[in-house]
Amino acid sequence: MADDFVENLKKPSAWLRIVLMAGFVVALYVSGMILMVLMLAQILFSLLTGDDNPNLRRLGGSLAAYVAEILAFLTYNTQQKPFPFMPFPVPQEAPIETPETTEVSEHSAPTETAAAVTPAEPAATPKRSTARRKKAAATDEQDTDV
Repeated sequence: MADDFVENLKKPSAWLRIVLMAGFVVALYVSGMILMVLMLAQILFSLLTGDDNPNLRRLGGSLAAYVAEILAFLTYNTQQKPFPFMPFPVPQEAPIETPETTEVSEHSAPTETAAAVTPAEPAATPKRSTARRKKAAATDEQDTDV
């Protein structure tokens, strides 16, 4: 057991990973500060214009993916070294809910078949707006009153 420990201490690859991990901890800290500034900028854009900035949203998504890569490396969940050893991550485009896409038509009613179908991937299901939930709840109440 002691021999294994001494052999592990002599491996240059172990020391190189420790040095890289220290550097990625600094990158993680800097990325966190940048994400905080992006968050504040998005809040200001939202308050001033009523909508977020798509360029800052994409940058925030890329930084969030980069932080996830760093954390995976730091926790030994992957051996792949993040940027600058790999290309900088590209954010995954998530569907953006706008008021036009979340409104429910007054003539449409929820059907039982739509509720019975379960998606193959839970992450792929779009979030329902609160207006749609309230309308569905009101429809359910009307059905039980009859």
